[in-house]
Amino acid sequence: MKLIIKIFLILLILVKAGDAFEIDPYPKDDSSLTEIFSINCLQMTQSQQMLKAYVMIGVKSNFQNPKKHLEKAIIDYDKRMYQVRAYFQKRLTKKSQESGKVAFDEALALWKTNKKLFEKEPTKENVVIIQKNFLKMIDKLLEGTHPIATPELELISLTGKLCRKPMEVTIDYLIRMWGVEVEDYEKNIESTIAKYHTNLKELSLNKLNNKESLALLEKAKKEFRFFEFMYKSKTKFIPSLLSKKADDNFLIIREIKQIYKKQAS
Repeated sequence: MKLIIKIFLILLILVKAGDAFEIDPYPKDDSSLTEIFSINCLQMTQSQQMLKAYVMIGVKSNFQNPKKHLEKAIIDYDKRMYQVRAYFQKRLTKKSQESGKVAFDEALALWKTNKKLFEKEPTKENVVIIQKNFLKMIDKLLEGTHPIATPELELISLTGKLCRKPMEVTIDYLIRMWGVEVEDYEKNIESTIAKYHTNLKELSLNKLNNKESLALLEKAKKEFRFFEFMYKSKTKFIPSLLSKKADDNFLIIREIKQIYKKQAS
């Protein structure tokens, strides 16, 4: 127990209240498929950052002012959602790609529902709806790009999955802290952890890697141990620590994705 408390205190001391997340703008110029594919990947990942901010408001944490950043993010995210959809609607021109266009329409509908819920005061009932809608939306955004995805682009997409796993663990933990029952909590977390390691292994073996990306993947692996420790620990973790660790992971995976984008281009 003393060791657990000591580790917790060390991690707590390391927490620094840096800037909260920002929604990356859609490129102004005519960008490549690789760039917009990456932006679509951000649509998936940053939906989880927005959900995390929503839950932080719910648990009464003011760390990084989640209310202020969420209000701004809603506007920026909404604009980018339409821009990404428009881009792929133009690219998906073949009859065989019609399912991709439909998937983007369905993703937009799910976002519209969540946008309305985000604009209301956070509630325990709505967080469950938002979480489920976002998970469906992520699947639809993946489905939308599938008809034109190359193996290299699929690897970029896989970095997004690796990025989202720590956020999913964090969000479920915070939701339970809020007093909301998470269905099949232990089963889902264990599945998320297993998928993280599967995705990490697959990325480690891909041809887009270089010395820098491999080092970053190893760093991500070490950082993920925190989330595994958190899940198994009897110690209660404070929201700011969890939020910061999830954001730190996002930045590591983002560096890896930038390397893959360069290699794929």
